[in-house]
Amino acid sequence: MKARRKRYRNRNKKWGKMLLMTGIAVFIIFILFNFLGRFIPSEEEKKAEDYKKAAEMAGCTWQELVTYDTVRYENNLKNVNPYLSAVDFVKMYYEIYNYVETENGGYWALVSGGTLSDSSSIWSWFGLDSGSDLNAVLKASKKYQKPEFVIRFSPKELNDLIIEKGFSEKQIQWLDRLMTSGSLDEMLGSSYALPDYIESAEQGYFAWPTPALHVITSKFASARKHPVFGITRAHNGVDISGDNAEGSPVVAIDNGVVISVDLNGGERGINIKVQHNIGNDIWISRYQHLSTVQVAEGQSVTKNTTIGTVGNTGVGTGPHLHLELTYNGVLIDPLLLIVDK
Repeated sequence: MKARRKRYRNRNKKWGKMLLMTGIAVFIIFILFNFLGRFIPSEEEKKAEDYKKAAEMAGCTWQELVTYDTVRYENNLKNVNPYLSAVDFVKMYYEIYNYVETENGGYWALVSGGTLSDSSSIWSWFGLDSGSDLNAVLKASKKYQKPEFVIRFSPKELNDLIIEKGFSEKQIQWLDRLMTSGSLDEMLGSSYALPDYIESAEQGYFAWPTPALHVITSKFASARKHPVFGITRAHNGVDISGDNAEGSPVVAIDNGVVISVDLNGGERGINIKVQHNIGNDIWISRYQHLSTVQVAEGQSVTKNTTIGTVGNTGVGTGPHLHLELTYNGVLIDPLLLIVDK
């Protein structure tokens, strides 16, 4: 009897140890799963990071790159390579030099140069396979060193790219809605909301961009009929004009750095982009259809500094300023945040 009780106790102890060990193992697995889950990105998170890195390499915003792919692949990004899509956003300027011997030592003479604005031309120039991504393109470019070669990459405008790719009016409207709604942020796990207060250079608001002009000729809109092209698409900014608009000064709406001066902006005409870093937020103001420019790329500007003058360059129906404003990559209505004094 005692032997039977002893065997029973031993069996219970054995089962108890097994249950305890199983419980500990389950607990450890649970902890590891939750711990590692915080550091191992999900497939969606990795895709989002790839889009952001690819966009940074191409010089565009990740919103532009995601929008471009969302529309052309009809909302199915599962098997899309962001670094391949990013090649469409770059254009390449190159120069080729040969060394010419002279009695005084010689010099480097320019042999040829040009701009390649489509991905197939860039692949061909580097001898890359069709479908090479931006990582491969940039890696190949590093083999071409000065002084024999000068190679520079610059980003294309999304508006120019969709025309180049022959987007339909319906696709353009879809693209416009995505760029102005903030829905892309929600797709990638964050929400879009304007701050209640803006810590700008003074008094918490952006300056009015045209001190002498105060007439709004066209407001920010999700859809309007283009006055020249006749197609319906978004109007991504606000148009400001008035009497004697031609040559009227245009000022920076806040302290910032000029990140782009485009003297041949196609539909946009002569235009300037200024980046304003306010807290953790990145604001970019863009001033279009200018007649003159009074700043240079990389120059720091202060609020109310004259940066150019109103004109009628590009596509328009008369002299005016078209002002666009993005908040962390999302186009927003500038009239919500600029104050006419």
